[in-house]
Amino acid sequence: MTRRFRVVFPVARGFYDRKITMDGVQHTTEPYTRIDHSNPQHARTVLVDWMLGNACSYACSYCPKALHDGTIRWQKTEDVLTLYHQMKSHYAQERNKLVWLQFTGGEPTMHPRIIDLLKEASALGFRVSLISNASRTVRFWHKIRDYLDSVILTYHNEFATLDHFIDVGQLLVEQMNVHINVTMHPERFERTYDEARALRAALPKATITLKPLRVGFESELYDYSDAQLRILGKGVPSSVRSDGITPRSTMQATTATGACDTLRANDFILQDINRWQGYQCNIGLESLRIKGSGEVLRAVCGVGGRIGQLGGEIALPTQAIQCTKPSCACVADILTTKAKPVTAA
Repeated sequence: MTRRFRVVFPVARGFYDRKITMDGVQHTTEPYTRIDHSNPQHARTVLVDWMLGNACSYACSYCPKALHDGTIRWQKTEDVLTLYHQMKSHYAQERNKLVWLQFTGGEPTMHPRIIDLLKEASALGFRVSLISNASRTVRFWHKIRDYLDSVILTYHNEFATLDHFIDVGQLLVEQMNVHINVTMHPERFERTYDEARALRAALPKATITLKPLRVGFESELYDYSDAQLRILGKGVPSSVRSDGITPRSTMQATTATGACDTLRANDFILQDINRWQGYQCNIGLESLRIKGSGEVLRAVCGVGGRIGQLGGEIALPTQAIQCTKPSCACVADILTTKAKPVTAA
């Protein structure tokens, strides 16, 4: 992996003072003018990040209370199903897009009608994922696994039981793509890294990311040491390449001269090159965000503002939008097509 260190100028203007190669692979130091999906199929996938509510079985110290304190009631089933049918018409039927629902929370498996919501989504031809802490019983996961296309399981060292987490992962990994995010707090780094390696040994078919934490889930990273950053960059590589179906993977970052690098979301974050202010971005065309409150946005970043309300009128987007954020902090938003506008000579 290559780390780039940004100096006074924004990355979008293409100024870097040096690069450090950690894996012997040389990458360009030119600014990237296009960010495209490595897999063209992902460009026609609308990834819907859907927060069903904010109740959670955990209350992690690094997680904002608004994501786990239960202050937002679970969304009404009829409102959810109404938006299902609107997305089916707007994206699938009119634009030949594949709708991929990615339910989150809080802990989405706690929604009282989650099984019904998963069944109906499958019946409409949607792909379905969950972002979950895997805390529900193995019996519960048996009930829902046939309605899932993939899962993202987040291992939270503060609360998770390693053996139970492995049991859930082993149940799912033979049937679908399983990705595991291991949240790496700098104060518990060594122990969590040991547990991540235990997960790798027990679940060789899963993909695993050592997830760097951001203060308040914003853009600023926790205070990691250089040694910890090197470990985060290296990760825990899989000996078996995942061939499961996923809504997103890596991105092809291309410069004006045609040089191209393949990068993960983590690479953009750790190298501090997740900065696309002024670029045209396909949020709303490749993504959608439904907040726990029912507010509908183009993406997690909120660029473009509110486009509707669950249970009310929603104007689903038809065009790309110019990015107004100084940095891109959400993995789902990073993994979206972007292009720097061409300026006249």
